[in-house]
Amino acid sequence: MTTQVIHLEVDDNITAVRARLEKAEASRVLLVVPARCQAFDSLLDFKLLQRYAESQALEVALVTNSSQRRVLARQLGFSVFVSAGWGQRRSKWRRPKATPRWGKRLSWGERIFGAFVFLVALSAVLAVALLIVPSAEITLVLANEAVDATVPVQADPELDMIDYGAGQIPARVVQVEIGGKAQIPVSGTKDAPDEPARGLVFFINNINQPVTVPEGTVIATSTGSTIRFTTVEEVIVQGTVGAVGEVEVVAVDPGPGGNVRANLINMIPGSLSLRVRVTNPEAMEGGSVKQVGMVTAADQERLKTVLLQQSQQAAYSQLSEQLEEGEFLASESVALDHIVTEEYDKPIEEQADILSLEMEVMFRGTAVKEEDANALIWAALEAVVPEGFALASQDLQYQRGEITDVEDGKVSFVMRGFGLVMARVDEKTIKEAIRGQPVDLAEEYLSQNLRLEEPPVIEVTPTWPGRVPWLGFRINISTQEE
Repeated sequence: MTTQVIHLEVDDNITAVRARLEKAEASRVLLVVPARCQAFDSLLDFKLLQRYAESQALEVALVTNSSQRRVLARQLGFSVFVSAGWGQRRSKWRRPKATPRWGKRLSWGERIFGAFVFLVALSAVLAVALLIVPSAEITLVLANEAVDATVPVQADPELDMIDYGAGQIPARVVQVEIGGKAQIPVSGTKDAPDEPARGLVFFINNINQPVTVPEGTVIATSTGSTIRFTTVEEVIVQGTVGAVGEVEVVAVDPGPGGNVRANLINMIPGSLSLRVRVTNPEAMEGGSVKQVGMVTAADQERLKTVLLQQSQQAAYSQLSEQLEEGEFLASESVALDHIVTEEYDKPIEEQADILSLEMEVMFRGTAVKEEDANALIWAALEAVVPEGFALASQDLQYQRGEITDVEDGKVSFVMRGFGLVMARVDEKTIKEAIRGQPVDLAEEYLSQNLRLEEPPVIEVTPTWPGRVPWLGFRINISTQEE
């Protein structure tokens, strides 16, 4: 007969247990109850379970190490085991006592009389049963050992199923697009024009009439690169050929380029050149440079690195929101997939104090299911179970260790598992070996053939036979963990 094992969660109550049973696919269900589970702390929970199991024609048993739960379960006739493996191997379980069904309402007299008759009959049956069919309660305190295992695990998005031999489990790739902006001070410097050159020029009259030279008149050099200057004020040249008008000029462009030598300024654009000519008797002075910030290639790379780091942190947070129940995201797996857009506000070698960058980037990460990693460590623990022992599933602890490698979306890490193994008990073999035997011989057999922490205890009822019952169903074996 197929047995379905259902592992309850710590926060499951009796309502949640009933919901799980509604989805059961087998008629024989083994409930594994963790130590701090909210369900089955009271007799009422077991009664509700009894009624529901009876209504759905389910055969239900429990796996628990809680002595209180074991007592409550047995009061209602449920079978209780220390591990799921033992429960699955048992071909027959105890059947809970049937829930009474009442018909029509009886009068108080009928009820009292019926109860009296029932109690008398029941007492007679029990007396005969006790005399004719004795029973035995055998208590075994099983030996246990601690086991542990460490397994290197690789989560690979290209896998569809667990590869126990290679220590590989499936994974899935998650992606998110992140947009961001950052800025940094530039590190480069260069010379930039600062103050313009200044000096005096002479306008010399070519005609016998006064000539007015307006403020802002442009004059320039005629050899080499053209350097332009403008007059800072208006000047009137007297109306005699050779008359001279003196005025200050300033270079149009700042910087040392305007520091031209004497007599190089000699060009007057336009019709004014027909009436006067110009020259600078002395060199122009005062044109200077200053140190200014400049964008370098290193600045762009540094800013890009800063923004990518900020975006990676944001990507980890957003990718974590995409995880399904029971998954974890290795932060080391969050990596740049590709850059969508990348735009600097200033090119290399341009004057600037601050450099800004806007980017849109695609990040990817690897999501891993905890239960797949736990399955590998379960298999590793099973492999180190000593002969004659079985792994107690409710005592297992899983611990995910450090990430050891990330490559092409594959995440490698270490899993550790800790648990207890308990001695195996084959109830059918035990009953066959000790039935009808004197109690002391039966206890000696159990001590020699089972791995026990304490001597076995056999209680026969009534005590006068001094032997274990011949009928196997009258022998009940209960196990305890030390």
